Amino acid sequence: MDVTFTCRRCGSKHVTRDAWAEWNEQRQEWALSAVFDYAFCHSCAKPTQLDETGIGAPQ
Repeated sequence: MDVTFTCRRCGSKHVTRDAWAEWNEQRQEWALSAVFDYAFCHSCAKPTQLDETGIGAPQ
């Protein structure tokens, strides 16, 4: 099932998480190597908690 993440405070989907990316030399692109708990809502302009919601039909 696909999911979406929203701000717990305002419900916006305009959210980001703190993460590390590392360079993959074979693929010549950045790849996420770690995702951290810190989340930020760009609509509220504040740190937030994220709610995960299923979307669409299960496959």
